[in-house]
Amino acid sequence: MMNHFKYKNAIGITAMHAHLDDFQYKKHAHQEYAMGVTLRGLQSYHLGGIHHLSHTSGVMLFNPEETHDGQSYDAQGLEYIMLYIKPAMLREALGLTTNVKFTTPIIYNPRIS
Repeated sequence: MMNHFKYKNAIGITAMHAHLDDFQYKKHAHQEYAMGVTLRGLQSYHLGGIHHLSHTSGVMLFNPEETHDGQSYDAQGLEYIMLYIKPAMLREALGLTTNVKFTTPIIYNPRIS
């Protein structure tokens, strides 16, 4: 397998589809909300000083400016999708005046996934 990233951007939302085998993200943060689903494999990352594993169908939720890293947990590789949404756009879509704060980094809900 190769490391492959595919990006699309429309109406201010960026969508990414990634296939990884040996790729590793260094610590970084996004200005946007990052919401994604692990499609295959196990995604391993550190967020808030805690090690997390997102299994297949896990919905990952990152708040803006949250520092995290990321990699495939094992040699089986990893496939996932992510949406990156600007805070103002999410506030507008939800009819809020303040930012949303995700309190759970991974959820397992088939409807949301």
